[in-house]
Amino acid sequence: MNELFYFAFAELMVRIEYDQEANALRYASHRKIAAGERIIVEQYILASFATKTDYFKRPPSRFIYLGLEALLVKYLDRFHRQTSLEKEKDIEASVAGLINQSLQHFYFEQIGDAILAMRQELSRGGVEAGIVPLRRKMGELVKAYNHYAAQRINITEVIPAELQPHFGLSVSPRTGGRSFAAEVSD
Repeated sequence: MNELFYFAFAELMVRIEYDQEANALRYASHRKIAAGERIIVEQYILASFATKTDYFKRPPSRFIYLGLEALLVKYLDRFHRQTSLEKEKDIEASVAGLINQSLQHFYFEQIGDAILAMRQELSRGGVEAGIVPLRRKMGELVKAYNHYAAQRINITEVIPAELQPHFGLSVSPRTGGRSFAAEVSD
């Protein structure tokens, strides 16, 4: 039985092996271990690794520090690269989430602004030439919102009932239990 352990408090890579025939725990490190570090490392090995073996069940038992092992430096470097990649992926996912959330909010506000613009256009008499671009813009805004949002909406859900006929939509009664997660109609 062979395992690698990384001790973050000491920036230390250790390889531990158990020899069942000799009932011996042996460990090596990538660098020289200070006395205080050695106490903690050995306590950890005995408490976590040795309990998975027959080390405490069969006398006599041996606990041996083998010294430095050059190969462990390579394992430590690989471990650091791997954890750096994982951190980088977490950061990228977090940034992407923040960007999506910001764009979702932006498009939500733009949809509200487009509704207000339609109301203003209608209050001024609402000529077809002024309404058509607003219809097209609303469709694009809903598609953009859906691209960045976890929930999908369709245009009939965001347009107030009194404005739906001006967007070429038939007025449908809204129910209190209606889902906000409908697909966008193209």
